[in-house]
Amino acid sequence: MKRLLIGSVIVAGALVMTQSPSILASSKQKAGGGTGRLFDYDRSMAFDLKEVSAKDQDGVNIRDINYAAYNPAHKRIDAYLVRPKGRGRFAGILFFHWLGNVKSDRNEFLEEAIALAKRGAVSLLIQGHFPWIEEPTEAQADRRQIIDQTIEVRRALDLLWSQPQVDRRRLGFVGHDYGAMYGSIVSGVERRVKTYVFMTAHPRFSDWSLKYWPVTAKAGEETYRQATKEIDPINYVSHAAPAALFFQFATSDKFIAAAGKPKQIRWYDTVHELNIEAARTDRRAWLTRQLGLGAKRGASVYRSGPRKN
Repeated sequence: MKRLLIGSVIVAGALVMTQSPSILASSKQKAGGGTGRLFDYDRSMAFDLKEVSAKDQDGVNIRDINYAAYNPAHKRIDAYLVRPKGRGRFAGILFFHWLGNVKSDRNEFLEEAIALAKRGAVSLLIQGHFPWIEEPTEAQADRRQIIDQTIEVRRALDLLWSQPQVDRRRLGFVGHDYGAMYGSIVSGVERRVKTYVFMTAHPRFSDWSLKYWPVTAKAGEETYRQATKEIDPINYVSHAAPAALFFQFATSDKFIAAAGKPKQIRWYDTVHELNIEAARTDRRAWLTRQLGLGAKRGASVYRSGPRKN
């Protein structure tokens, strides 16, 4: 968040199965009591991807790109596509940043993505629009914004999924703060992601909106809470099974156990920003193990067969 937050973090269960592409990207029926369909969308919509620039750095290719948002009102999505140079079948990782005072954008995980590319991972780092660019205002508008942003996370998975070098059986997600909250929703409606890393997520959007954007309470706090209740992350993350979940908490955070396995939980003696080397090292180790990454560029402990569309 914008300020040091003493919040609650969600903890829940487990892994996701591979899903074949379809024209309508639909959600697991069980998620959120059937409300997962709120995040359905037309996967046939073109990305209209454009490259702003590209550079090579220590054997890693970094592309600055943008593509059309699903809802035209949000215009275009800025992103980085980071990948190892050369041929190969690589794991894919989607990174989604936090809202804070430092690196509150797609740059938050850029250094980590470069390091992971050297271990055999293609990474997509997206820029969020709500509440980063478009701030909370009122209940119904914010409900729509949360749904739109969640759909953009799913479309980012589509873009990562479409990369010819990516092994579709080895997809991961890393999110921090709001990025982790949106990832928590996605974990309950997606079947393509093998593992998630959630850094200091919060169970409810309303808690943060009402605290940091007082205008959202103009129709009453309870009105806002009820409008966003069914799309709160805590309703979805408990349906993540069988995806493996790794939760990282700062000691300034609290958490709510929502249930489920497999999961791993680790606490760090730091603040909500979680900007310490120990946390980065643990994330790298988790992703290396879960996605079969190698210890150096071009190496992989995973052996895959022919790609299946």
